Amino acid sequence: MDNTMDIKLNSENNPMISLSFTWVAIFSDNTKIEQFENGIENKFQLVKDKFDKLAYFNLTDKKGHMFTIDLINGRIGYNYLLLPYLEKTNKQNVRLIFFRRHRVEIGTQDLKEKFHKITYHLGFQYLKDGKNQKIILQIDEQGNWVLGDN
Repeated sequence: MDNTMDIKLNSENNPMISLSFTWVAIFSDNTKIEQFENGIENKFQLVKDKFDKLAYFNLTDKKGHMFTIDLINGRIGYNYLLLPYLEKTNKQNVRLIFFRRHRVEIGTQDLKEKFHKITYHLGFQYLKDGKNQKIILQIDEQGNWVLGDN
């Protein structure tokens, strides 16, 4: 099965230009999958196919600021520093949470886009005392973030 999107990238259709952040998945066997390699975008399905071996997931903006999810220890890092908010407890069954949310406002008269905001949601869920817990960063396109849990 081919898990790449072979597209000819130029300034009009280059998905890297429109994305504020790109991801890299690092696995316990020291292999990695980058979202973009040699001008080709890898599908996130490649990561999902190896979720049981996923160790770290990095989200990096164009300025080099990086958010890291450590799925081995259940920690979140920002630019190689651990966020102090997270308690270091024995987390079980740590699983990645990652998605983009698009908020688009359309004009009622002309039906044209008036507003478009993208937020990235990055974190993990885990079991603690038999209950599912979530810790998620909500990151805007400028790299501002809010940390939340349930």
